[in-house]
Amino acid sequence: MITGEGSLDTQSLRGKAPIGVARAAAPSGVPVVAVCGRRSLSDGELRAAGIRAAYALTDLEPDPARCMAEAGPLLERLAARVAADWS
Repeated sequence: MITGEGSLDTQSLRGKAPIGVARAAAPSGVPVVAVCGRRSLSDGELRAAGIRAAYALTDLEPDPARCMAEAGPLLERLAARVAADWS
């Protein structure tokens, strides 16, 4: 399952949508992947919250202003990466 959030950060761990999706998917064993604008959580924090992997626009473009200005094309590139890794 793919979920998304503008920023995966410590606030996310307190109940934002991706964590809720991960909790709902866990009993069925469905892996959850997150797509976000930026990410400040470690792989370990994400795994502990039930998210197997996270892909951020800032992985492709480190400048947040450019991420916002070019969100559409960057998201397309990120989606291609997610598809390649998970299909």
